[in-house]
Amino acid sequence: MAREDGIPTDIPSDVRVVVAEDDRGTRLVLRGLLRSLGVRDFQECANGAEAFVQIKRSAPDILISDWEMPEVSGIALTRLVRNHPDSPNPLMPVIMLTSHSNHQLVERARDAGVTAFLAKPVSRKALAARLEAAVHRSRCYVLTRRFFGPDRRRAQAWAASAAKPLAAGQPPEGRSRPPNPDLDATGDAFLIDPAPLAAAAGMPPGLVRPSPLSRTILTRVRAKRIDLVAADRSRLEIVRDGLLKSGNPERLAAALIDTVDQIRQSVGLSHPLVQRVWSSLSAIRDRVDPADIRSLDILHLHAHTIERLLDLAGQPDRRLAETTVAELETAVAKLFPPLRE
Repeated sequence: MAREDGIPTDIPSDVRVVVAEDDRGTRLVLRGLLRSLGVRDFQECANGAEAFVQIKRSAPDILISDWEMPEVSGIALTRLVRNHPDSPNPLMPVIMLTSHSNHQLVERARDAGVTAFLAKPVSRKALAARLEAAVHRSRCYVLTRRFFGPDRRRAQAWAASAAKPLAAGQPPEGRSRPPNPDLDATGDAFLIDPAPLAAAAGMPPGLVRPSPLSRTILTRVRAKRIDLVAADRSRLEIVRDGLLKSGNPERLAAALIDTVDQIRQSVGLSHPLVQRVWSSLSAIRDRVDPADIRSLDILHLHAHTIERLLDLAGQPDRRLAETTVAELETAVAKLFPPLRE
């Protein structure tokens, strides 16, 4: 396939792209550039919320997203793609459109799981280069307590087989073996290599499409994210026990709220019900009276609900978890009715 300038490209004609961009003029430019590069299957969305709905519906291969959009920004959209349980492909390459050159802002996007950046105004040459890299030059994905996304280190002299703990000085290994679905090894950081998953679906190294192998791996990845907060959970149990016995409930109440917040930051996006529990807790935190036993009971109920959600995280049927959170919200509403504005 050749671009309009006569330089050949290596972008598959059947690659599927979703574009999230709130500026109509930029969408028109991207539409023309994608067509000139031979991309025929692409969907245009005016904001991040609309784009995530489209991603769930069509399971595209690549996302091209603007940084600043109403409702859901490009960074928030990237976090949804990487972590939300309804995301069809957490290993999808995400190309971020940006006018930012600020190093701290770029780091924010990188830490959200962005694969590559594309500066505005977009040129045909730059867009082609990003698409070709996304299709043919896959990067291993890193799984930790607080991050899931492409390896943020530029130089990957070695690439471990998928789902293998990181280790200092680990020697180079080939990337041709299929991933090991067992993520239960001891360790708090793992590499997942998309290349074998792409090969299982008959795709180039960077494009992972649904297959029995990819579904197995991604299910285990989501479960492992929950497992990695075991330390936070242990602390939560200690705080709860102390809250029952302590003569200083105010201090321990603050510690319990802080611990729940840490768990939220670890798994809140990959487990939206945890986010709901935190929203409930944060809504009443300034109204809790540590001297009131009913207030302490409500704090315990939030902590117990979090523990229950972590227990249920590996279950395919989420109805029991949703019922658990709904019961918590009902109890909170009885003790702390909504404030009138």
